[in-house]
Amino acid sequence: MAGTYNISALITQGASLAQQPWFTPSLILILLGAFTKSAQFPFHFWLPGAMAAPTPVSAYLHSSTMVKAGVYLLARLLPVYGDSTLWFTLLCSAGAFTALWCAVQAYRQTDLKLMLAFSTNVILGQLVMLIGIGSSYAVTAALLLIAAHSFYKAGLFMVVGNIDKATGTREYHELAGLRAVLAISFTAALVTAASKAGLPPSFGFLSKEYLYKAGLEFGWVLSGTMLLANAIMVALALLILIKPFLKPHHPKAAAMKAVEHNQLLWLPPIVLALLSVIVPVALLNWYQGVIIDPAASVMLATPQVKTVKLWEGLNLPLLLSALTLLLGILLYVAYPRLKPRLDQLLSGLPSGPAVYQHLLNAVIKLANWQTRVLQHGHLTQYSLQFFLVLLAFLGTVLWQIHPLPSIEWDLYYYDVVLAVFLVIAAVVVVKARTLLLAVAALGTIGFLTTMVFLVYSAPDVAKTQLLVETLLVVFIAIVLRHLSAVSSVPRHSTSRRIIHACVAAGIGISITLALWIITAVPLNQEISEFYAQTSVSGGKGRNIVNVILVDFRAFDTLGEAVVVVIAGLAAVAVLAGKRINKLVSETDKEHR
Repeated sequence: MAGTYNISALITQGASLAQQPWFTPSLILILLGAFTKSAQFPFHFWLPGAMAAPTPVSAYLHSSTMVKAGVYLLARLLPVYGDSTLWFTLLCSAGAFTALWCAVQAYRQTDLKLMLAFSTNVILGQLVMLIGIGSSYAVTAALLLIAAHSFYKAGLFMVVGNIDKATGTREYHELAGLRAVLAISFTAALVTAASKAGLPPSFGFLSKEYLYKAGLEFGWVLSGTMLLANAIMVALALLILIKPFLKPHHPKAAAMKAVEHNQLLWLPPIVLALLSVIVPVALLNWYQGVIIDPAASVMLATPQVKTVKLWEGLNLPLLLSALTLLLGILLYVAYPRLKPRLDQLLSGLPSGPAVYQHLLNAVIKLANWQTRVLQHGHLTQYSLQFFLVLLAFLGTVLWQIHPLPSIEWDLYYYDVVLAVFLVIAAVVVVKARTLLLAVAALGTIGFLTTMVFLVYSAPDVAKTQLLVETLLVVFIAIVLRHLSAVSSVPRHSTSRRIIHACVAAGIGISITLALWIITAVPLNQEISEFYAQTSVSGGKGRNIVNVILVDFRAFDTLGEAVVVVIAGLAAVAVLAGKRINKLVSETDKEHR
């Protein structure tokens, strides 16, 4: 539609692109790709399933870089699609549902890493929803949330990696008392979990404030959905912090070992934790000038960038943040009783991996059925399928050409004689009851075709046709003794023969129409003139046909010759194999 793949050029054509007929299909296809890449419902399940990687890889995968590529694309294309009602509806509904549903799924997990993985879906859903809203507050909130999530999520993943390395498990009910051996990791977990929960003055608190401001612009539905999802995030932050570190050690807890000091495993999470506080407290103006202002100026059609402040006094978003914390604490307290009920309630619903596996099984069943139908080992059916496809291609194109071009008939008596003999020979091939008669009639067709080439002044082609037909008749005559007699081959049913006749007649008529159309249209002489002018100077020969075959199309000729040689070698190998098998069987008989 735009004539370019350059995003900076695309976003300047938003108004004109909206008038294009492909605007809506392109929007839907972009959303399908971005939703899959950034794990939106119903494509959300792949992201938690990808958390089997080592902890640094998971931190990279889930915190910021890879999965946000779809979000980034949506953000860049906001000036193109942002005014579309369909864009707003799909992004807000998909993002809000993804955030709420994946928050519930994260709440059900017992693996700390899996909790964090599902909570990544929550943030991705919120980002998609904010881009769908597309207001100044929404864009600012999205740009804050991207960085806030990067810091606290990567930090928490590294903390969980340290827990796994110290105990050999990530199951929260097997963890306790880790504060004694992972003191620095506990400090990092405390700060990053506070940012995840949205406690001031963390980056997470700042992004949540602007998230609520953007949601309140469009009513309570989006704000209420985000409040519930964020409350579950608060409960998860408390679970990740309290269960492993602050719960007293008990005999059933996993054995612990100190791993921080000798391997510097404390450094990555503590750096990320410090950034979660330093950026909003001391570097907010820098972040505004370097990230928010330039990004918002590209995303918004009429840039009205909001000045970000860590504290804006008592207001409704702050009240919603406090309510989020309170509800999150209640969900944490109710976790032992609420989780089993959720598991029981949601156990009957299909899971993403299960649906994917069913689809994969269906594809395999389809492939097996297709293999049975198309690769059954019956040569006659292979031939029928090939000719049916050929007839479909010919018929689809040729039968659309009407009226047929007029053609001037300039017939001579020898044309009619040749045509009659060709038809008679073809009928004999079909009706012959002996192989020898069929081969003779088939050779007759070839030699009559040679006569046609001679009549129409193509001696080189006639010579080639004569040689090919002579060799073909000789080869078939040699193979005759290895073939069954025609009378011994079971005849097809009447219906099958009718189908064969119809397919043959259809192909014959289609080829006739093709020749009719080709001969009625004046030929383009450009290529012929090129060969005529360059055959002597370029190919050093006056026989244009020979020069074309040997020089201009040398590789084609070589390929055709190689194919013939390979076919001949294969035939020799088959015949030799049959001869060897016959000798082996005779030897076995003699031994017996």
